[in-house]
Amino acid sequence: MDALITGETDELVGLSIIDNDGVEHVLDVRKSNGEIPGHQQDGYPDDPAKRTGKENEYVSQARRYAKYYVAKEKGYDVLPWDRDTAAMQRVQTAIESLSGEDFEKYFGTYFDQINSRLPNVTAPVPEPDAVGDDEFVLYMLDVYLDESGRIEAVSDIHFLYLDGNRERQVVLGDQPLDQDPDARLQLKPNYLPSLEVAQEFFVYHLRCQIRDCYLLRGEEPPEQYRVIGPGLYDAATRYLYEDRPYRPYQKLHADIPGYSLEFDYGFGEQGKEMAKIAGAVADNK
Repeated sequence: MDALITGETDELVGLSIIDNDGVEHVLDVRKSNGEIPGHQQDGYPDDPAKRTGKENEYVSQARRYAKYYVAKEKGYDVLPWDRDTAAMQRVQTAIESLSGEDFEKYFGTYFDQINSRLPNVTAPVPEPDAVGDDEFVLYMLDVYLDESGRIEAVSDIHFLYLDGNRERQVVLGDQPLDQDPDARLQLKPNYLPSLEVAQEFFVYHLRCQIRDCYLLRGEEPPEQYRVIGPGLYDAATRYLYEDRPYRPYQKLHADIPGYSLEFDYGFGEQGKEMAKIAGAVADNK
């Protein structure tokens, strides 16, 4: 991806973006909210329905990269909160720095929820009635930081699931602050053997989210973020399609050159191998 700011008015920043297919996009980004009122390109059909999946993704990448570039170069608050890698990094640091007692205070309920499909474990928050015993669900938790970068609050648990028509449904729990969170954890039911392992896993999960932010705007992540594992749900849904310019980075058993699984669930190299096997088995269900 390559970008050039071509002009600026009181309301808009104009850019030229060259995507990973070599096509130029001319866009305007609204400084007040990140909206893109103008987007022109001559490399693909104007009608999204007439583009291939890869072409549609290149168009979307150009729009995401434009917002990122305006935020980076001009400092305008145009990024969606859930694509703000700097905020995700701050939340990583905040979680890493928690004592065991404070981690349990903020994340103990979420830890129990993630383990709640294991035998003899009761979910702290019941899943929506529409979710069957073995059906897909994401447990989500918003994290809010104070001005010093410490955790100020977390939300109640949210749920994301697919209805009978495979349409996404979201059930939000209480959100304690009237503002966007700094990050949202979004994980499937899993086995986390201890709170200590969960603390490491949540930090790793945010590392995977940062990876996804780079990939979704058409960039190869820095080396420290070339990891395999669960990140952003929106990204994972795109990685599933073979006609998109991605690999299955969210799959624990994925074989992607330059990327590796770096979380071991507290069991060393054996833990990584067990996770890869479990991921492959889940894929074959």
